[in-house]
Amino acid sequence: MENDTDRPSYEPELTEPPRTEAPTTQLNSVQRLWMVFTSPGKVFEAIGVKPTWVVCLVLMVALGLVAQFVMLPHVDNEATIRARLEARGTEVSEAQIETMLEQGEKFAKFAPIIGIVVGPIFWAILAAIFFVILKIVGSEADYVKALSTALHAYWPASVVQTILMSMLIQRMGKMPQDELANVVKAHLGVFLSADAPAWLTAVAGSISVFNIWIVVLLIMGFATVGKISRGKAAVVALVPWVVYLIGKAGIAAVFY
Repeated sequence: MENDTDRPSYEPELTEPPRTEAPTTQLNSVQRLWMVFTSPGKVFEAIGVKPTWVVCLVLMVALGLVAQFVMLPHVDNEATIRARLEARGTEVSEAQIETMLEQGEKFAKFAPIIGIVVGPIFWAILAAIFFVILKIVGSEADYVKALSTALHAYWPASVVQTILMSMLIQRMGKMPQDELANVVKAHLGVFLSADAPAWLTAVAGSISVFNIWIVVLLIMGFATVGKISRGKAAVVALVPWVVYLIGKAGIAAVFY
């Protein structure tokens, strides 16, 4: 019997299957909220793998409530009503102004409850708009990923703006509601004169450092999560914002 010990073996050697590395972007909800300030790319990569939205949504609604509690005591309701009536060229009696003030005070009591209800609805609608546009440009991202991306893109700027607003407004007395936007002078409206057209003031007031920050993160997020080009991601992020600006300018031009 021949000894085949030294014969070369033509049988394929058994090797371990290639290991697929686990995603290194699996960050929990709290880590994402912090890292979106410092490493937004990693956060959006994590959202592309596993979107999270509950914690961020709750905190965004809470931020809105904090802003209300901070700002409402500084709003001069009477000055607000008189300024708006004057801008519209409407003349009303003092009794009518008193009635408007009473109605405003009643509404203010329910403002926190309204914010709790309206906040989630706003984010659900905004995410739906982004989701539809993502589909139009050819992305396969689902609705939950669109919602998670939007929330995390808005989070950093919202936190910083709320903190600055809370700090600066404490040094001020009461003011008309329209002046609240000028407490943090981070938008182009602060460079316009008082007699600038209402539509231009409305648009300039929305072009701020914070909104630009949000748009940049939205573009980065939709490009990563939606697996589309930066150009298409820019379309997704900018179309709703441009429509909003046009609508805001139109309302200002008609009513102010």
